[in-house]
Amino acid sequence: MPKVILLVIDQLPGHWVEGVEVADGMPPVNVWGYHRKGLVPNFSHLIEEGIFAFAWNRGECNTPYGMKYLATGRYDVGSVWRSEGGQMYYSGNEVVGLFEFAKHHDPVRIKAATFTTDYWAAPGYFYTAADTYALPASFPDERMWREYAMPYLRLRKDRNLVYIYFPVMDAVSYCPSFLEPWPHSKFSKHSYMLFLDSLLGEVVEFLQAEGFWDGTYLIVASDHGYHAGCSTARKEGATGPNWCCDHPGPHDCEVWDFENDRSEGEYSGCTRRTLFLISGGALEPSLRGRVVEEAEIIDVAPTVADVMDLPYECEGKSIFRRLKEV
Repeated sequence: MPKVILLVIDQLPGHWVEGVEVADGMPPVNVWGYHRKGLVPNFSHLIEEGIFAFAWNRGECNTPYGMKYLATGRYDVGSVWRSEGGQMYYSGNEVVGLFEFAKHHDPVRIKAATFTTDYWAAPGYFYTAADTYALPASFPDERMWREYAMPYLRLRKDRNLVYIYFPVMDAVSYCPSFLEPWPHSKFSKHSYMLFLDSLLGEVVEFLQAEGFWDGTYLIVASDHGYHAGCSTARKEGATGPNWCCDHPGPHDCEVWDFENDRSEGEYSGCTRRTLFLISGGALEPSLRGRVVEEAEIIDVAPTVADVMDLPYECEGKSIFRRLKEV
């Protein structure tokens, strides 16, 4: 029985439009661009030994929607939540997330666990009824891993469907994308990306040291990207490309020429550029180093279901099916 670890990193684009620079020779922070520059050795190792997909969020790019697309493998999820008296409540949407489905469908074979922040522990997201650990919003990524997920996985070695959420990149916004070396990892997207790469290395080292690696699929994904060097960033007040402006609409933005203060007429779609990478020792050797040129955020859930042999119905396609269609 394979083990699947789904690591979701908030607001981390997997790729970017070619040619955009935030500083001399530096693209906006994104996994593929930093991989090509040799800046993220741990991400690069997973890419070279895995499948990298140029994935897109074709729906709403606000975090609650992107997280629900990841959890359910579909865009048609209805309202995310509702407001009553100024308080936010879950909408009662009946779409069942993959993790909850897996636990009820085959509780003997599937041993699920979730390490996340409070919003995403609800039904319709990554709720599992038990073994769900919900921490405060923007809880530090390193503490999520070192103090909760890692000790738990060391103690409960039978857990084979695990979701771990790193929220902090979403909070590193309205800041430079690239900044020269600085003492704090949260002063720029660049600094935090390098920190995330080192933390990813800790995850891989743990899986190898505990003897999990050979039987594990490690899937790394994100819910959306962020605006930089584009028309929406300009609308938000950016005066140059090296300024990250979170993920408000409009999401179908264009590359912006800040020198002449006009659109370059080239599609950017920064917030729609998500991350989808599958690696790990359980991946068939013939699939390592493969690249899928077109995928979607809703393909993550069916890929997990495919690996775990679960009859979960959704809108997306397993990445293994997409590879066969190439």
